[in-house]
Amino acid sequence: MGYRTYIGFLPKEEYNKIKSMTLKELFEYKGEDYNEEDIYENGHVGVYDLGSELYEFGKYTDFTPPENSVKQFFEKEDIKEYYSSDNDLHIVTKEFLAYIIDYYSLKVQKYQQEMLAPFFPDIIQEKYPRKNSDFLNSAKSRWIGLEDQRSFDFEKITQEEQNALYKIIEHMKQMHFDWAHNRRPYNLERGTSVCNSCKYEYAVFELVRLYKTFDWENNEMYYYGY
Repeated sequence: MGYRTYIGFLPKEEYNKIKSMTLKELFEYKGEDYNEEDIYENGHVGVYDLGSELYEFGKYTDFTPPENSVKQFFEKEDIKEYYSSDNDLHIVTKEFLAYIIDYYSLKVQKYQQEMLAPFFPDIIQEKYPRKNSDFLNSAKSRWIGLEDQRSFDFEKITQEEQNALYKIIEHMKQMHFDWAHNRRPYNLERGTSVCNSCKYEYAVFELVRLYKTFDWENNEMYYYGY
């Protein structure tokens, strides 16, 4: 399955109980064996055992949130060292989630612009692009029955437009995977999530939902990976 990262939560009351524990105290609190002499005799308390999962980012995350939006989950050095060797584990703030929402939004904006810019030269500068490429301007329309048929002068298409056209087709094929046959990027019966797709276009709305509905006053959100 590989290394994956998540955000989860636990009540502040619970977090305040465990944040200053030693590793031994945490294991005992969770009902696991702890042997200082032989670690192979120990039980196990995973980062996922510390709270409840809210959202899975998946395998590939390349964001770097602001330093002041994350802090160490535990206070004692022995327990920080234990979990930092193979895991991510941090308490995160509202700003952490806002940063990722903005990061995802800019990702979507950037690759949409990369696909469209060869056809609309001013799309990056203008909110509503007014310029079309020569290839787009070559479009002719005619009605056959009830269908509007379009034709283009393909002698006017540039290499950049051909590259972009390929990217658009590949992108739509990837987007279609969430909708093909009986698949859907949501589940009406299971869980509370709006969508269960990791694609940026959908995931950003799930993160917005969490940002708006999470009880920041009574719960702590944490970022973890394993």
